[in-house]
Amino acid sequence: MKHKNLNIFEKLGFFLVENLWKFIGFCLVGVGAFLIDWIFFNAFYRVGIDFIISRTSSALISTIFNFNINRNFTFRAREYSIKKQIFKWVIVYSIALLANVIVGKLVLNFLGESVLNANIAFLSGIVIAIPIAFLGSLFWAFKKR
Repeated sequence: MKHKNLNIFEKLGFFLVENLWKFIGFCLVGVGAFLIDWIFFNAFYRVGIDFIISRTSSALISTIFNFNINRNFTFRAREYSIKKQIFKWVIVYSIALLANVIVGKLVLNFLGESVLNANIAFLSGIVIAIPIAFLGSLFWAFKKR
């Protein structure tokens, strides 16, 4: 649906309505990816696998899940080149991760070191990273031609 002759706020409203379910799906996939990461990390670590190997392996499994579900279901972009999508997706997620870490560190520096403040900083970074990852995925990595 084309929305010509609308002001920026009306266009933004249509954009939000048209992409709400994609965003909800994107967030649900993110929760699933987090749970997969956490479960596999704990499973590997508890059977005696080294921390770095456990963490790297669980993150890789979670990342593969995240990419595939978002590509195939959230953005329904499976008819396009997976090689180009992976490259773009890695860039988008790298930018989102960088923003996540920078914002988290700034918040932690502002609040001071404590377990509670570290968790507030962690969540602050996620709040910044989610829209970056979603919009980058929607408009670039999984963009419909």
